[in-house]
Amino acid sequence: MNIDVVIKVGGSLGQWRGVGKLLDSIQQWKSAANVLVIPGGGVFADLVRAEYRRTQLTERAAHRMAILAMDQYGLQLCDLASRAAPASSLNQVMQVIRCGRLPVYLPSRSLARRDPFTPSWRVTSDSIAAYIAGLVQARALLLLKSVDGIFARDPKADPSAPLLPRVTRSRLPRYSGVDREFGRWLNGIDCCWIINGTHPTRVKKWLERGTTVGTCVVTRSAKRRA
Repeated sequence: MNIDVVIKVGGSLGQWRGVGKLLDSIQQWKSAANVLVIPGGGVFADLVRAEYRRTQLTERAAHRMAILAMDQYGLQLCDLASRAAPASSLNQVMQVIRCGRLPVYLPSRSLARRDPFTPSWRVTSDSIAAYIAGLVQARALLLLKSVDGIFARDPKADPSAPLLPRVTRSRLPRYSGVDREFGRWLNGIDCCWIINGTHPTRVKKWLERGTTVGTCVVTRSAKRRA
């Protein structure tokens, strides 16, 4: 059994009351595809950032604590969604899928054994989701955030900044919206999209048609196929 799509649920969606219903809907909309959900860090990672500044934590300690924050947010998502279940290993992921539920991956155990990241705030759950997508050889990675995608300029500073429908992997560091290391970890991923999870119809359209309102990240392998 293979994973077809990895969906990273951004921490900002934890503030949205519809996130549990969205996960249950994804389980319905995915059809025959095998989907793996990766949680962001949510308010739990925000607390780590605050403590990092307040107590001058080392990068290594903050990195491990932020990964544990992903576990906490993942457990929260599972509690909010009736059709989701936590999994701490790929074997558990497959067990959850066989039971007809949506697996939410808690990454701390596997990353404690093998962590390829240099501890830094340049790496967030975006890069971790891309790494895991490559690890399970998923064909597609979807980042669900509370913004529509990647903009030409910071939309908070410039509300008129246009949404970019396509961005090449090499140009990602020029924009905000994903962490600085994200593009580096998109190895073997043919399809990557960033969309607004608070618009469920966009998520549904992407799962059904492979396109929607948002930003498509053009990966190297996608270029070769063009």
